[in-house]
Amino acid sequence: MITLLLETDALGWYIILLMFLASGVPVLLLILGLAIRAKRKKASNIILIITATYAIIGLGFCRSLML
Repeated sequence: MITLLLETDALGWYIILLMFLASGVPVLLLILGLAIRAKRKKASNIILIITATYAIIGLGFCRSLML
């Protein structure tokens, strides 16, 4: 399915970009939040809350629009 989308114009690349924005950014923020947890606990908690909110919106609402 993905190979078919990648072969037709640039639509496949846009879908891959949207998938990364929906799932890649929360993963990067999670790694960042866990990395600074020892030194800055309050900043880490804020980043993890933002990560959870972004993941719920990105993986829930935005992915349902793509279907």
